[in-house]
Formats: sequence, C-alpha cells, structure tokens
Amino acid sequence: MKRWLVVLLVTLALLVLIMPGIVGRLAERNIADNIEWAESESPAVNIETEAFDRGWFTSEGRHRIVLDAGQFREISEEYRLATGNAELPSLIIDTKLAHGPLPGGSLSPGLATSVSTFSIDPGNGEAIAIPGSLTSAVAMSGESDAHLLLEPGSAQHEGANFEWQGADMRFVSNPSTGAFAVNGEIRPWTFAADGAAMNFSAVSVNADQSRSIYGFNVGTANIESGKITLVEDGAVFSIASIAFSADTAIRDERIDAESTFAMKTMTVPAVGEVDFDMDFTLLGADAASAGVIGAAVQEAQGAVDPEAALANLYPQIEEELEVMFRRGFEMRLDRLDISLPQGVIATKLSINVPESDDDALLDWSSVLLNMTGDLDVRIPGPIYELAAMMNEQAGALVSMGVLVQDGEDYVMKAEYAQGLFNVNGAPMPIPMPMPR
Repeated sequence: MKRWLVVLLVTLALLVLIMPGIVGRLAERNIADNIEWAESESPAVNIETEAFDRGWFTSEGRHRIVLDAGQFREISEEYRLATGNAELPSLIIDTKLAHGPLPGGSLSPGLATSVSTFSIDPGNGEAIAIPGSLTSAVAMSGESDAHLLLEPGSAQHEGANFEWQGADMRFVSNPSTGAFAVNGEIRPWTFAADGAAMNFSAVSVNADQSRSIYGFNVGTANIESGKITLVEDGAVFSIASIAFSADTAIRDERIDAESTFAMKTMTVPAVGEVDFDMDFTLLGADAASAGVIGAAVQEAQGAVDPEAALANLYPQIEEELEVMFRRGFEMRLDRLDISLPQGVIATKLSINVPESDDDALLDWSSVLLNMTGDLDVRIPGPIYELAAMMNEQAGALVSMGVLVQDGEDYVMKAEYAQGLFNVNGAPMPIPMPMPR
C-alpha cells in the first residue's frame, strides 16, 4: 500500500511540477505554429517574435505585426515617407500565458490559457495602447478558442484623431487541421486628419472554413458592412452598404464555388449614386491544379515586386492550367449589374470547357473548338450615347453589329461554339492558335 502511495505521489509531482514546463514548451510551439500558419495565409504580413520568456507555470511573450510586403509594401513606404518615421507602423501584441495540466485554474485539461493586450506603434517607438484584450484557450489537440473584446476608445497622433467603438469577435482555429471559424462584429470607427475624414459603420463577419489537402480553404464566409463615408477637400464619397458571401466545396477532387458581392448606393462625386451586384459560380474545376495555381499567385503577391512577379507568373503555372482545361470546368457570371442614374448595365456570361482525354497532349486550338459560351449585355441608351460621343470606337459598335438597339437600350447577345462567334445573329469567326 505504501509503495503505491509513493508511486501516486511521484506521479502527482510529475504532473504538478514537471508537466507545466513541458506544456509551456508545447504552448510556445503552438504559438509558433499559429504564426507560421498566419503568415502562410497572408504573405504580406510579417509577424516577429520579439520576446518569449517561458516560465514553469506562466510565460510572457511579445509579437509585432508589420504590413511590409506584397500589396502593402508601396502604401507602407508612402506612410513612412509622409511621417518621417524610421520604421513602418506595427501592431504589438503582449501575451501572458498560464500553462499546466489545468491551465489558469481551469477544470478542463489543455495546453494553455492566455490574455493578450494590444498597442499600435506608429513607427516612432511611442506605442499607443488599445483598450481591450484577447482571451484564449489552447486545447491538448492544438485547437485554440479566442475571444476578442475591444472597448471604445480614442487616440491622437500628430494632428490625426482616431476613435473606435470597439469589437467583439470569436475565433476558433486549429493549425494542425487547418480549421478556422470567426464570428462577430467590428463596431463603428472614425479617422480624421489634414481636413479629411473617414467614417466606417459596423462590420459583421461570419466564416467557417477548413484547409483542404490542396492548400486552399473551403467552407463559407459572409461579410457585411454598413455605411462608409470618405470626405476630402469638400468632396464626399460614400457607400451605403457592402455584402460579400462565398461557399466553396470539393467534390470528387473538383471545386464547386459560389460567391456574391453587392455594393449599394455608392455616391461618387460628379457621377451620382451607383449600385454594383455580382453573382459568380465555378463548377468542376480541378482542385489540385487550382491549389498549385493559387499558391503561385499568393507567393507572387507577397514578393518584393508583386507586379513583376505576377507578370512572370505564367511559365510557373502553365502545366497546371493545361491540366485544369484538360479536365474541364464551367464558369458563370450569373449577374454583373452596374446601376447608374441613367440605368442599369447588365451582363451575363457563361463558359463551359468540356473534359478531354487525360492522356492527350493539350492542344489549345482543340480547347477553343470544343468549349462553348454565352454573353448577354444590355446597356441603357443614355449611357451608350455618352460613350459613343466620347469615343469613336464605342460609337462604331452599332455599325459593326456588335450592339443592336432594343427599345431604349442597346444589347449584345453572343454565342460561341466550335470556334465561331454568333453576335446578334451574325457569324463572326475568330483566329485560332496553330495546333502543336
């Protein structure tokens, strides 16, 4: 009996005294995994670990996030030149972790619980604290469940005034499986400087996605924003609302994706109110090829010179494009409506690429001969007449038969099959590439 008591005491000692240190290392590794995953998702984001002091039961770390690459590089450099700061602006995250078999006194076993606070460094080393925190728990599986709660606040810096109403967001992620879910709201915020002002209404985000074996995310995403207003030099640009939704799935190694985008009552100076609505569908595209192409595009966007990288991208993805077209797919622009004060420019497009023999050498001329497509365009008369007045080529579209008048509108109904366009009932052959 005494022997088992000793064994029990030793086991408890291992759990209480040694396990927290081991779990601390695992928690640190989990943070590193999350950073690596976040950087792979957003190549233009650089996350630097400035410090990580691992203790036995608690640890503290500091991370700095800088937008210094890809599409953000140019605007970041412009910011640095405008402010004269030696460094780019960054977000600083200070995190305190509690780890052990029951981290932070929790009754549920896990790797760690943590509380993170935030501050912004404008680039001059003088950090501005953001009221609020991110509390999270990391399970033994590596899954983290985090709650971001930012309180209302304001900050002033070199004549600029920034005010925000806070945020309430929940994030659930697991880098090992690639699962990620977010739900919550970023509340209204405003920024004013140098006679210009920006006002943003609340933004709601709801996404439930997972990383596929092909390297891209599948699942659902919904983002909605209220009114956005920009004022500069007395001119007002505003958008009443923005809504985006997407649903992507993989079936039999093929991608099926649907997305919608709507921008309502965009008020443009000298133009008036504009609405934009788009519905897009992709069916049956080869998932493996799409994954390689998407990774190559993402890498190019994060390059030092993204424009040059994208311009030289084709040779890297040519083989995957051939596979995608060989396996076939259907792409539809079910709606592309641009509503102007003079009327609605409505466009519909569908392209169907049939599957060919997987073992056959791809011949682009054969692809063009086998694919089919439809294009419908409707342009209000006042808009076309204005375009024709400003551009002679636009004015020649009617005489060429590309557009025909239909009541007060001008329309184009085009069909494509076997290398021949049929535009408004008139055949129009197109040049074909020479077969290989």
